[in-house]
Amino acid sequence: MSNLLTIERAFLSLPQVKQGLKLAEFKTLQRNVENAQKKKFDSTLDLSKVVLASFEWFKSTEGQSLCNEEGISWTAEDFGNKVFGFQKSYFYKLTRAGKLATEVVEDFKRKCTELESEGETPNRSLEGLLKYAKELETATETSGQGEDGKEVVETQVETRTQVVFSLTYKIEDRNLSLKIDNEGRIKITGGTINHVNDAIEFLYDLVNSQSAQNNEL
Repeated sequence: MSNLLTIERAFLSLPQVKQGLKLAEFKTLQRNVENAQKKKFDSTLDLSKVVLASFEWFKSTEGQSLCNEEGISWTAEDFGNKVFGFQKSYFYKLTRAGKLATEVVEDFKRKCTELESEGETPNRSLEGLLKYAKELETATETSGQGEDGKEVVETQVETRTQVVFSLTYKIEDRNLSLKIDNEGRIKITGGTINHVNDAIEFLYDLVNSQSAQNNEL
């Protein structure tokens, strides 16, 4: 609904239209779906911890000793499939996710929430999490000695475009977001250029009003 014309927004704001199109029920169910996706993702993260702990025990001296005693000879792929019924790809995704630091996982979840507040749909999944973690691994660290003899760590991060201007404006039940990067590219989410014009006009009037008040003092 981010590409609506002014007359279309006005039409959908009419009480009888909202009732006829059951927009309130739709928004409630949509939030339920989003919350269910979040809950499913959190449960998958819990599952990854359990699967990783299980796999580590299987590889341990105790686990391997019992396997040998019982004549069990499993590869990692066999283990994931025969114990949990997982295919190789999904099993390895779970174990990789289980090894991630809590800080990485929480930062990924926070960024997903930020995207949702901007009207975007993040990839809140194992694939999305692992891709995010891999991007963090592109940072390389080099160690050396400072003048005081203490270790100095320099972190080199992959060069990315930087946001030089951003604006957030509340529209009904969502946020309009405008971002301009250092290459002059404009990204608008949660609204249209008409919404941007409204936000700029609101900001312009507010700044002028505040400036006039300051001049009177």
